[in-house]
Order: sequence, then C-alpha cells, then structure tokens
Amino acid sequence: MKSIKTLLRNARAHTIICRIAASYMGFVGRTTRWESVNGAVPQKFWDERKPFLGCFWHGRMMVVAPAWPYGRPIKVLISRHGDGRLISAIIRNLGMDSVEGSTSRGGASALLTIIRELKQGNTIAITPDGPRGPRMRAAPGVVMAAARAGVPVVPMAANVRHCIVVKSWDRFILPLPFGRGMFLFGDPIDVSDAIDAPSIERARLRVEEALNLLSADVDRRMGHTPIEPAEPATPRPEAS
Repeated sequence: MKSIKTLLRNARAHTIICRIAASYMGFVGRTTRWESVNGAVPQKFWDERKPFLGCFWHGRMMVVAPAWPYGRPIKVLISRHGDGRLISAIIRNLGMDSVEGSTSRGGASALLTIIRELKQGNTIAITPDGPRGPRMRAAPGVVMAAARAGVPVVPMAANVRHCIVVKSWDRFILPLPFGRGMFLFGDPIDVSDAIDAPSIERARLRVEEALNLLSADVDRRMGHTPIEPAEPATPRPEAS
C-alpha cells in the first residue's frame, strides 16, 4: 500500500496509472452487458432538465462509473486525498466530471460546493460513507445538501456478475469484463422536511436504509451474498 501511495506522488507515474486504470474500466464498460432497472427515475429528471443528488456506497465507485448512462452529465464529489485524485482522473476519462470535497472532512466547504452545483442545475453524485467510512453508513451531509438545494436524493447501486471484492474498509468491488452488469435506481427520497437535528437524522436513516436495500438487491441479482454494513462509528442522535 505504501509503495502505491509513493508512486501516486510521482506525477508521471500518477498519469500512467490513471491511463491504465481508465482504459481498463472503459474496457469493462464496453464488454459488460448492462441492464438498467428503474431507469425511468433519472429519465424524468433529464427530460425536465432538473438536477438530483444521486448517492451510492464508496465501494461501488468503480462499478457505477463504467455503468453510468453514457452522455448523461453528472459531477461526482471526490475527496481531496491521494486516492481521491486518482479516482477523479479515472472517472474524467470515463466521461464523468468531478468536484473536490468530502462530507466528513472539510464538510462545510464540501456542502457549500454541492449546494451551489445543484442550484446551478448540475446533477451531483456522492458516496455518503466516504472517504473513510464506516462502510455503508450515511453521513448527514447528503441530507443537508439536498434539503438546502431543494432537490431529492436518488439512491443508486450497481454490481456485475464477475468481480473481485477487496478486503478494504469499503469492500471495494473490482469489476471483471465479459459478463452481466446491473445498475439500479431507487425511488427519489424527499428530504425537504430535514430542518433540524431530529428530522435530519430521520431523513439520513431513510437514505441509508434505501441504499442498503438497493445494494443488497443488486448483489443478489448478480449472484452474490450482499455486502454487510459496518457498525456505526459513534451513536447518532435518536430520530424522535
């Protein structure tokens, strides 16, 4: 791990690694037979030219990227650390854009960035358990940003039939080519009532539950045992 991080600090090595990774992910995208489920959800927003805040778990970043409907603009919130810069370069090569920030580190700045982008009409995607977890536990930033911007949250999940699940904190999924893949969109979640700590927590739980159900669903459809969430890092305020 240390040797990889050392390589990423070298500009030339970073560029080469990004190109190789992007080429591989593009190859996976082209050789996978993708199926979209509940695609009418984002299509309605695209037809009406309205933004939404999409969210998916951090470990599925490299499955969502090649599966994302080609030509549909989206900006993905990427953390500022070295791995984030690598991911940002990869998804740019796959036709997606990125904005820097994290809902857990430098959170206030990231929230303002998300809100500004959404109010400008840009669809944003974030990983609410990134960049360091706990796995599949949503930070409240996703709810706060959507409520402030006046847009719904759209849960998303993807997986492929053939993949490697890395034993990292997020159970990172590395998709393999020449198989089936599936992208699931959940129903939009209205979080406009998230105006104080208890209501934000209730909305956060709705988003977290929807994402976990959707992720388990796509895992089972692709023939895998669902990836389980980690234990919460600290107790959150009760949703009264």
